[in-house]
Amino acid sequence: MLALVRTMANTPHGSWAGCREFGLRDLLEQGSTRAEKIQAVLENMNRALDDLGIVAFRVESITRESPPGSEISQWVVTLASTADPTKTYSFEWNGKTQ
Repeated sequence: MLALVRTMANTPHGSWAGCREFGLRDLLEQGSTRAEKIQAVLENMNRALDDLGIVAFRVESITRESPPGSEISQWVVTLASTADPTKTYSFEWNGKTQ
């Protein structure tokens, strides 16, 4: 599951015909300069999971770990199990800002 979400984070938004919501790289890059975009990215990730028929997990949070203005943005994405929300899984994503 983490590998799938990591792939989504590395793929440009809308670039995969199989799922319009798949791909978040450019959205995360926009979020590095506009904090209000983060909630939209989180919602987009969950819509993509729904479109793919994945209901066992939801994106719970996306947190920027690097300081504003950094050349490299570092994000932590946390997934929660829908069966047991106390079970969470996180991964880091690093992307170069534009």
